[in-house]
Amino acid sequence: MHLSYLKAFLSIVALTTACHESTAPPRTVSGVYLLESVNGQPVPAVVYAGPADTTFMRSATLTLDVAGNAVRSEHWRYVYQPNRTDEGTFIANVHYKIAGDNITVGSFGICPPDALCEGNKVGKLTSTALTLSYDSPTAPVFLYRLEPTL
Repeated sequence: MHLSYLKAFLSIVALTTACHESTAPPRTVSGVYLLESVNGQPVPAVVYAGPADTTFMRSATLTLDVAGNAVRSEHWRYVYQPNRTDEGTFIANVHYKIAGDNITVGSFGICPPDALCEGNKVGKLTSTALTLSYDSPTAPVFLYRLEPTL
């Protein structure tokens, strides 16, 4: 008799949990995050240094809205040996998803054939900061701070 009550109770708990998870709206945030450092080095920071070239992140912002949209704006500088430099701004209109304190920023669809698609960045989110990195142990870690609103 106790076994049937236990089965019924566990079924109700499982159903309640499943319904709660499936109907809860995804967590969102909004704000402008300013890049503070890359691998602990304040910006402008070296992202990659090789024998023939060096890549610097001069500045960056990440803007998130409550609809799950994100805009990454990054200002880069490339120095090539012996004496050439290039600068440019990369802007990506993407999306974000939050699960607990984890955040993923990027495209969540399938990359079309013959397209150049950037991988998603993953990281941690707090009330005032977030970190982002490509899902690789050797990828640089970008630390962003939430810009205060007036």
